[in-house]
Amino acid sequence: MTVEQLAQMETVAKRFRVSPDKLAELGVDQSAEEITITWQQVTDRPSSVLVTAPAGEEGWAVPIPHRPGWLMDVILKQAPGWWLK
Repeated sequence: MTVEQLAQMETVAKRFRVSPDKLAELGVDQSAEEITITWQQVTDRPSSVLVTAPAGEEGWAVPIPHRPGWLMDVILKQAPGWWLK
């Protein structure tokens, strides 16, 4: 990705509290208590979404590739309008 593309990137990130059973379903440490969903779009490229959860004391985030139905509902219902186009 070029600097020019980064300048054109639209990004929205939101945090959501998640129940322990749903965190377990995602394979995430239950002490995380929340996930972050980041919607991104760069001109002339497909939109993307990244779901992460905090891991460790340093505040690193690990990606969550698993997308159960309830998570897809959150992704789609909370997505910015430009991302849905």
